Amino acid sequence: MCPLYPVHLVLMYGALLVCVWVAGLGTLVGAVSRASSLGVRLNLNNTPAYALSVAEGHQETVTFYIDDLPPQAAGDILIEEIQSDHLDHIDISPSKIPLAEAESQGLLERLENNTLEGSFNVSGKFLGFTKIKFVLSNGNDEELVESEPVNVKVQRGQRVLDKIFIHVVIAMVIVAYINMGCAIDLQVIKQTLRKPVAPAIGLASQYLFMPLASYAIGYGLFGSTPEMWLGLFLTGCSPGGGGSNMWTYLLDGSLDLSVTMTFISTIGAFLALPAWVYALARTIFQDGHFSKLPYKNIAMLVVGLVLPLSIGLVIKRCSPRVALVLKRLLKPISIIFIVFMMTFGVYANLYIFAFFSWKVALAGILLPWLGFLFGAVASLVCRRSWEEAIAISIETGVQNTGLSIGILKVALQEFAPLGDITMVIPVAVATMTPIPLTIAYIAKRIRECRAKKTTYEVDCPDDYEDDMKNQLHLSPSSTSSLHKDANDNSKAVLA
Repeated sequence: MCPLYPVHLVLMYGALLVCVWVAGLGTLVGAVSRASSLGVRLNLNNTPAYALSVAEGHQETVTFYIDDLPPQAAGDILIEEIQSDHLDHIDISPSKIPLAEAESQGLLERLENNTLEGSFNVSGKFLGFTKIKFVLSNGNDEELVESEPVNVKVQRGQRVLDKIFIHVVIAMVIVAYINMGCAIDLQVIKQTLRKPVAPAIGLASQYLFMPLASYAIGYGLFGSTPEMWLGLFLTGCSPGGGGSNMWTYLLDGSLDLSVTMTFISTIGAFLALPAWVYALARTIFQDGHFSKLPYKNIAMLVVGLVLPLSIGLVIKRCSPRVALVLKRLLKPISIIFIVFMMTFGVYANLYIFAFFSWKVALAGILLPWLGFLFGAVASLVCRRSWEEAIAISIETGVQNTGLSIGILKVALQEFAPLGDITMVIPVAVATMTPIPLTIAYIAKRIRECRAKKTTYEVDCPDDYEDDMKNQLHLSPSSTSSLHKDANDNSKAVLA
């Protein structure tokens, strides 16, 4: 007889119960795991869809299939958006489908193998990425089981406002360049090109400092978001923008040098831009398409610069009086253009400010402002005149953000709407660029107003007019003048 009798019988039955319990627990866990997720399949335009894509302002009808739903299942089917950025990207209709009512009304249909078929509409509301999920509730909004999330992307829609903004900007730039053609001096430009020290400083600042600075700033601020880093880098690699010429004229810089540098930097973009993109862009965003750069857009920039300037030069040659009037109109036209860009331009791109963050704002400040500083320091170190230093500084800091936006859309076309979202970086740079220039222009105007106040008047009797002329040593070219006031006394006015 076994010495453990009857204890060994208890041990045998206990071991058997443990095995049965473990096996039952595994079966229960498997059943729970299967029941913890709804099996949902989607169809869009009679094609299986594993992700959804809809444009802003458009609506798509999506058919869904819920597999292995027991016939006795009751409650509601909820279709919910999973927001990751607190933005309302889509609108779902209906978002709540009562099972019993929908089946009785024919909105839901039972297929073979307990598969439930239905449909819903999804409308694009705001650009970006989001997710949806299906939830089976008990009818009191208490969630019982849910599906795996489905990715949804909302593409940028075409807006009339965008087209209006682009066409107005093109028209205003053409008019401004025609007026600039009436203001520039070809002889000065020829002398500048014979000794191209100033253009060389500007070109080095534009295509050496700005790309490296944008790469470094992007590395520091957007290391975890490579698409934003790429947007900043491509902005830094772009040539000078057309606004640089207007700002140079408003701030009394050398317009001839500014126009020359804009032309040279735009031509240089054919070589410098692809060189920087092929060298560093893939270290930022490895899967981007950088083989098709918008050379056509660069060529159009050259034509858009040279043709209006040539028209202005022809007017200056054939009709100097008309050219003089157009030259005087250049400053108000430049102010109107800048105000338009800072108001209507911001309004037209107001949607993009939803993606603004402190990092985006800081990047928009650092890149152009460091460009202004570097261009000014480099030109003063090389002992250029103050007018040339202003032109070089502005030309370095003002970037052609429109070109960088075009490159972004091409490079990230397979990741749309990522290219449209990344537009926030060039828009931020364009928004922050005018701030120091506006402050400088206001300071300049205040200084000019104060200078006018230094004009003073000296009252003197009529008998001493000749003595006053001798004492003031007036010459034909002097800005001082003598006139009589209401009391018939002579006044000497000095400016």
